[in-house]
Amino acid sequence: MPDLNAPPATLRVHRERDFLNDFLNRYWFAPPVALWRAIEAKALAALDFPAPLLDFGCGDGLFTEAVFGRQPGVFGCDIATAELPSARDSGVYPLGAQFADGHALPYRAGSFGSVYANSVVEHIPDPQNVLPELARVLRPAGLLALTVPSDQFRGLLHGVKTAPNKQAAEAYAAGVDKLLAHFHYHTADEWRVLFQTAGVQLTEVRYYVSPNAAAAWDRMNGEFGIGRRSWFSLVASPRLRRLGYQRLLARQVVRRLEPRLRPLYNEVSRNEGAGMLVIGRKL
Repeated sequence: MPDLNAPPATLRVHRERDFLNDFLNRYWFAPPVALWRAIEAKALAALDFPAPLLDFGCGDGLFTEAVFGRQPGVFGCDIATAELPSARDSGVYPLGAQFADGHALPYRAGSFGSVYANSVVEHIPDPQNVLPELARVLRPAGLLALTVPSDQFRGLLHGVKTAPNKQAAEAYAAGVDKLLAHFHYHTADEWRVLFQTAGVQLTEVRYYVSPNAAAAWDRMNGEFGIGRRSWFSLVASPRLRRLGYQRLLARQVVRRLEPRLRPLYNEVSRNEGAGMLVIGRKL
């Protein structure tokens, strides 16, 4: 458990890291995932995170390792038991990575200086019942940071913008919702109310993943077989790793895609974007 008597500290964040190159190398087999995660990491890396930190929905730890590296003061939890062995073996969570349901977290009140959840809360049907738990384990004035798909997400999908009619656009968006298990897309004002009800003051909302990047991401999901079969998904399958050619394929993917994705990674989103960084402080 975090030491509540330890002096306050701020975690080091890799602000100068080239997240696009980093995530293309990590996720060469899923380039659209690499693009989204890289932009997401850049948005989160602009924040200061008081320690200790709870990574809520930590997964395998790869994302948090890219943003924070390996340092004391980081704790992970997830409901996905299949991911936890990788998280524990990663070295990212020296305080531990354990199973935890967001409706009843196994931590004392006021245990953490920061809680962050990267692309997690949109998969929870009832965030109004989870946010109070995230707030409970925060210290007074502690930081709560969520990355979620924004209220503009559906409208920025390439398949929605190019649909022949409203019915086709809705069917396409519904298919994406089902594929990604997205339950909601809240506006900034709706997040303000959800935070306030949980005892957290919303301090800022920032959009990321520009409209151009969102449309490219959606097209790339089809091109690279995310959620569907394609030639690329077949040759990049983990089942074929033993054949030995994928190391060369990975280098080629990074070399060819990085120049194509660099302008999208560098685009600045102000009042529009498919992703939303929601920031609050516990009251």
